[in-house]
Amino acid sequence: MNDFLKGIVVATKARLFEVRAENGERLRCEVRQKVKFEAQSTTPVAVGDDVLFSYTENECGIIEEVLPRRSTFGRPSKGIEDKLQIIAANLDCLGIVVSVTNPPLKTGLIDRFIIAAQIGQMTPLIVINKSDLNRPKDFEQIFDDYKSLGYELFFTSAETDTDEGVDELQKYLSEHRTLFAGHSGVGKSTLLNKLIPGLNLKTKKVSSYNKKGQHTTTSIELFELPCGGYIVDSPGLKVMGLWELNKKDLPFYYTEFELFRDGCKFSSCAHRHEPHCAVKEAVKNGDISTYRYENYLSIYDSLEN
Repeated sequence: MNDFLKGIVVATKARLFEVRAENGERLRCEVRQKVKFEAQSTTPVAVGDDVLFSYTENECGIIEEVLPRRSTFGRPSKGIEDKLQIIAANLDCLGIVVSVTNPPLKTGLIDRFIIAAQIGQMTPLIVINKSDLNRPKDFEQIFDDYKSLGYELFFTSAETDTDEGVDELQKYLSEHRTLFAGHSGVGKSTLLNKLIPGLNLKTKKVSSYNKKGQHTTTSIELFELPCGGYIVDSPGLKVMGLWELNKKDLPFYYTEFELFRDGCKFSSCAHRHEPHCAVKEAVKNGDISTYRYENYLSIYDSLEN
């Protein structure tokens, strides 16, 4: 029987991986070639993976096997349409971090992340950072809508002395393994610095020229929270692609459509151009938010099959 030890991948550093053994020891590991060969994605090993490893003579390690993943969060690999890039594995929550403004709030990105979380067997929660800044006129309505759909919402202001909402968010995160994801510049790293004192992740201001965030997170790492739980910071994502999602399945990710779907004339109604569509009528009557429906149409058009 092979004398392998169990651990969890807590960081990626180029071609090396930092593994936390069950006894708390951390060591740098390479990956056995067969692990790369057997992988079904472009990410044979990802942060959050449970692995079996062995020691080498120089007190480093080799990852011998990646144990079955309970959940994944990923996106299509650039230039390789049939392969998936895994950002993190074995997490149960996806923290969708957005800002009130600077960079501007984009509900389309929120919807894409919600769908990606559900595809990856994760529970989405929405973290609205920079809540001390001036809010857009439709801000309250937008987040009342998401709350009514059953999504957990947290309002935070990580850059102020009051640390608004940080304690409440930390209490929730203490029971989960969570991935923070969102556009660059929304304050993910600043928020993490508040949640984990002494972490001191690099942060950078949003560009005053284009109001876009500047990417500060260049690697992916699993951090242990002081009160329990783990959290992963991911590189800022400019585009959230949806892996293997068919157009015919997209309506089922918009839960508010459920109440009206049976009223459509056609059972295969895509709620776009079809006549006698109960979903479109619900949008017209204000029973479904216009911006959510427009996000649905945009995502639908972006899907290839």
